[in-house]
Amino acid sequence: MLPMITLKNFCYENLYKNLTLSILKNKITVISGANDCGKTLLIRILNREIITSNIIIIDNKEINKYRIEDYSKLVQSVIPLEITYEESTIEEELLYYNKNKEELDNIIKGLKIKKIIHKKTNNLTAKEIILSQIAITLAKKPKILLIDNLRMYLTEKETKEILEFLKKFQKDQELTIVITTVHLEESLVADYLYIIGNKSIALEGKPIDVLQNDNRINKLGLNLPFMIDLSVKLRDYGLIKEIELNKNRMVENLWK
Repeated sequence: MLPMITLKNFCYENLYKNLTLSILKNKITVISGANDCGKTLLIRILNREIITSNIIIIDNKEINKYRIEDYSKLVQSVIPLEITYEESTIEEELLYYNKNKEELDNIIKGLKIKKIIHKKTNNLTAKEIILSQIAITLAKKPKILLIDNLRMYLTEKETKEILEFLKKFQKDQELTIVITTVHLEESLVADYLYIIGNKSIALEGKPIDVLQNDNRINKLGLNLPFMIDLSVKLRDYGLIKEIELNKNRMVENLWK
């Protein structure tokens, strides 16, 4: 499968040194790492807010060779609260970018924002702003969606619900999604996981495989999801054979 985004030997100031990654088309990729490792910076670079001399390939074309208007149709980002709207409602913003009622209804229902679509966008809570950001961005129908740090203003449960909707939406719309987070449990919805450490990629692969590297992940300043951590420890003691994410099945396996 061809990559949608490619960075090779990427360097930037004192944050990245020979960072190499390949984001597959129509897949969800999570990029994680400890705080201050440059995750938000990477989103800004991929969103062309920051221009570098590095060669970055986006959809088979060098990033700096796109016209601004063409790139904005291809790539959209969601960085919590970093958005400015006119004095309009969420519904008006959605309709401005997309007139397809069925598509908008799917977004509104999936993000559970029906009760707030008539609120003016300059009069929203932090949570409502993030939900409206995601909704309006999806309405624009980009090919690539970049999302940074959803948990900044959302609970773990709220974030999980949004990610589950995005996974379904991504499959239906053939959308490439890149998510940055310090919370590794969010990677369980992804197809691929990169973990940044020491200015480059420290670990990569399918999330369930990467997350079994408990010692290395802990040294990188990250916490394993509870069920992964428990499964690894129980497996090491020979009490279970495979990683188990479901608590009820875990109990059943332990009682066998």
